[in-house]
Amino acid sequence: MTERKAIAIVGTGPTALMAADILSQSTHHVSIFEKRKGIGRKLLIAGSSGLNITNDLPVTEFAKHYSGLNRTPEASVAWRKTLETFSPQHWIQFIEDLGISTFKGTSGRYFVSEMKASGLLKKWRERLEQRNVAFHLNEECVKFTAHSKTKKIDLFFQDGQTYSMDAVCFALGGASYEPQENPLRWPKLFIENQIHFHDFLPSNSGFEVQWTPQFIKEAEGLPLKNVQLSSAKGTRRGEITITHYGLEGTPIYAVGEEGDVRIDLKPDLTIDQLISKCSAVRENLSPMRRAKKQLNLSDGALALLFHQSPRLILNDVKSLCECIKAFPLQLTRRRPLEEAISSSGGIALEEITDEFMLKKFPGVFMGGEMLNWDAPTGGFLIQGCVSQGYSLGKGTQAYLQGNRPDF
Repeated sequence: MTERKAIAIVGTGPTALMAADILSQSTHHVSIFEKRKGIGRKLLIAGSSGLNITNDLPVTEFAKHYSGLNRTPEASVAWRKTLETFSPQHWIQFIEDLGISTFKGTSGRYFVSEMKASGLLKKWRERLEQRNVAFHLNEECVKFTAHSKTKKIDLFFQDGQTYSMDAVCFALGGASYEPQENPLRWPKLFIENQIHFHDFLPSNSGFEVQWTPQFIKEAEGLPLKNVQLSSAKGTRRGEITITHYGLEGTPIYAVGEEGDVRIDLKPDLTIDQLISKCSAVRENLSPMRRAKKQLNLSDGALALLFHQSPRLILNDVKSLCECIKAFPLQLTRRRPLEEAISSSGGIALEEITDEFMLKKFPGVFMGGEMLNWDAPTGGFLIQGCVSQGYSLGKGTQAYLQGNRPDF
């Protein structure tokens, strides 16, 4: 009979819960530690506007959306292996097996039917508790020590508690949505153990733009629907929201960067089609009134053209249509980390094995956004987290059995 081992999972995000789900299927004793009084805080925040769980892209294309190792071919291969091990289809089935229905929305994105995370977290916790997983809430890990002779890992907590474990899985998340921690506390656990750490930077965040007062008075909060943003990073189509400080939205998160960008306000029409439609008006109208009458531009787009473009452009149909197809803006800087949807940076990927174990500390595993990788919104972040959680759970199992994981 296999000896019953003690396993600690530190964190309660999707990576941690998936690792716990894998490990709770064994006879080992699994304990989950969380510094807050409730579980899955960031998942709840992410689900406040609709919990986007994954995307329908094929795994090969899916893997290309992740950064880490500077988007090298090697990184794409590593991500492909992780995603094949626990794929989007596996994740959807996992959720539905918990009794939570899902549906496919626009742009290939999948959501839970109730559009929030609370039901998923409740069902997931209930299953783990039925498997005798112990939840320790309001317990923040502040130090760990690994002993090479005994192969034990000691965890030290802020309230003075100490636990000795046979394996530990850290899944502590990134630096976004942490306004009360500046700087974030958990990196100290690893930096003091000489683990290479990259400073956190905002990702999937808004950008600031220098608006005129007249424009923002009229347009704050208005959407720019079905537009296409182009920058040196590429192009992305979607909806952008005008804010008092600048712009938010999927295209901004995906390809926004400091410097000059262009917004195509009518990506479904060519420049010649725009000119033809505006010129077809028989009345003696100004170019702006022709555009308003013929092009079905949103209120936000009309305000952008009127208040933020050079006056001379508004006096000529061709110039105005050219501006509609490539409206010039300068993104001055990203919004701060505490406002970002996610973060880049974290524990260097070179510090871990393919099984997500720290090379310097056998028996200590980690995954999720605490590692130095990044992905756009659209289901990629949470899929990356649960796929890593599955792999580090399997890796921990194999370590405790004295084997490499058999995927």
